[in-house]
Amino acid sequence: MKAYHPISRLSVWVLGALFAFSCTETEDQLPMEDAAVLQENAEVEAAYEDADMLTLSAMQSNGFSFRSQLDLRNDLCNTTKVDFYPNNRAIVINFGEGCTSPKGVNRKGKIMIYFSALSLESGTEVLITFDGYEVNGLKIEGRRKIINRGFNAEGKYFLFETLIAAGKVTWPDGTFATLEGEFEKKLYLPNDERGFKVEVSGGAGGKTRLGVGFISIIEKPLTYFQSCTDKGNWTPSLGMVVLTVGGELSYTLDFGNGDCDKKATVTKDGKTLNINLD
Repeated sequence: MKAYHPISRLSVWVLGALFAFSCTETEDQLPMEDAAVLQENAEVEAAYEDADMLTLSAMQSNGFSFRSQLDLRNDLCNTTKVDFYPNNRAIVINFGEGCTSPKGVNRKGKIMIYFSALSLESGTEVLITFDGYEVNGLKIEGRRKIINRGFNAEGKYFLFETLIAAGKVTWPDGTFATLEGEFEKKLYLPNDERGFKVEVSGGAGGKTRLGVGFISIIEKPLTYFQSCTDKGNWTPSLGMVVLTVGGELSYTLDFGNGDCDKKATVTKDGKTLNINLD
């Protein structure tokens, strides 16, 4: 089974200055500042999501069992070192001076992983910190916690609670965004039709690169199917996000009704734009 890598699927939210409403009048276009805010929010969330999945993959590859057939193989270069220190209940993923993974993600520095138990059973807590860590040119800082809330036998999914504290993402030009957030993730066992499925809900808040406050709330769970991601399509197949900036500007991103495509809609001030996230 191939790995699930949120850095790829969230990075396709690169809305850019190409976002324009169907009208050709200048006042009906989504300003570049708005597009930049949406792109920035996606990049920040993606960076931490990537660290989550690398962590779970590293733990599983070092003997931490989900007690199921779920297989989270990693997306690491051959030069990446993964050192396991069972006596200290720690794992260090060392990307060194940098390399590009088989899935095209460039990483450098270290991810430091500390865990409360030598298993991934219900109640296990995992703390993630960073040492000079960068992903696709973004420097990542902060503390990320993953808590295993157990396996739902009826729904056939693992439930994880994730928290980010003192989060900071710095771009190559020196500008940075900050965030704190809480999320809930359901990681469903695979089936023949879709492979595995991931649902993400929750929200985050912080400041943009311009120092303006923002709140991002997932109104409908973001859903990802392996049958889509294995084809290189990392756009959510379902879900809705509401992003509020400066307490005034509000954007709604709707990712559709389950189709494996790269389409979404953005709504602002009652105006809606259909977009292709190519």
